[in-house]
Amino acid sequence: MRVNIEDTDEDYNGILHEGVPYTGEVVEIGREGNLISSYHYYSGVADGPYSEWYGKDRPYKQGTIKFGLLIGVNRQWHPNGQLAMEAEYDDMGRQLYRREWDENGVLTHEHVA
Repeated sequence: MRVNIEDTDEDYNGILHEGVPYTGEVVEIGREGNLISSYHYYSGVADGPYSEWYGKDRPYKQGTIKFGLLIGVNRQWHPNGQLAMEAEYDDMGRQLYRREWDENGVLTHEHVA
């Protein structure tokens, strides 16, 4: 099931749709009909793939969340399309590494756990 973010609420239970903790995809649609964000939820908690975009075909960030924690490889891009950050997390949400680049692709930060 897919709902628009405008049709959800948030409280201590997480994301709600029609007053119930939501399971499914929540999307945000821009004025021009383009997809701005897509997050998956299970019982109101972020769980599954997520993506956000600057605009059509211009990714901002994407990765995976498990029970509210980042897991696996997660990436973020600069507006010019250059990779800005890449981090990997284990299944418990612990960061294994993180790399950051400037707008020109020059590595500016690297941390390995």
